[in-house]
Amino acid sequence: MPAGAGAATVARRDPVTVLREGSLRGTQVDGAVDLGFAGHVRPDLALRRLFDYYLTLLGETDLDGIRKLLLTDLHGRALDPSQIAEVMAIFQRYTDYQQAIAALVPRGSLIDRLKQLQTLREAMLGQALADAFYPDARRQLDALQARLAINSDRSLSVAEKTRRLQALEASAAPEEQAATAQAVAGATLQTQTDQFNADHVDAADRYAQRAAQYGSDAADRLAALDQQRQQWQARLDAYAAQSAAIRADATLDAAQQQQALLQWQQQNFSAPELLQVQAMERSGLLPRH
Repeated sequence: MPAGAGAATVARRDPVTVLREGSLRGTQVDGAVDLGFAGHVRPDLALRRLFDYYLTLLGETDLDGIRKLLLTDLHGRALDPSQIAEVMAIFQRYTDYQQAIAALVPRGSLIDRLKQLQTLREAMLGQALADAFYPDARRQLDALQARLAINSDRSLSVAEKTRRLQALEASAAPEEQAATAQAVAGATLQTQTDQFNADHVDAADRYAQRAAQYGSDAADRLAALDQQRQQWQARLDAYAAQSAAIRADATLDAAQQQQALLQWQQQNFSAPELLQVQAMERSGLLPRH
């Protein structure tokens, strides 16, 4: 799902036209609004899916347009005004959180980054809403930490590590086992990549080490990922330089500068990318020129 809230530079189009003619045309609305105790809205994955359904239109219309579409949807359901207000308040918190994610600067190891994300999620959504919208996140983080702690414990023999890991896996559901194993693999790869970056290891040496450890197919995929990240950084650098040049152009008034920036953005970034760039720009995270 595109992260972040709409900004002034996202094209303003009639939301009804966007829904009828845009990327969601011909689809059925996903998600639902469930009611719990005393008729209050019960946040759950169905509600999050409803939000995500309309948020896929970011870039085709702005966040205000998406609010209008969501409100129209809610008025068509058997909800009273107070329940609609509850849904919209939850939607605001969710979009604020998505915007904060886009501007988040990852720090430290993968575990540190996951903790950072969990802390942000709970701070912005609150514990109850975070658990409702991301029910497995905390359990998966705990399982990943436990597994990595065993792997990194130098006081344990290989046999003891194996025994403890097997016991840990046996206590988890099959889907949790798969998710944790994938996360551990990702943590190992990310740690290696971070070290490569810190040591300024060139592409050839990275490929050789990865191929020896994971095989040539994995090394090919990781090399492609490295290249994608480099290209993304280069595009951010180019945008920062272009933005500085436009804002320094004394022949353009403020409205013309904004229009020139919008045109450049729309020509060089997809809708989800544009929202991320805007969130980074608002947070002062883009390169400076």
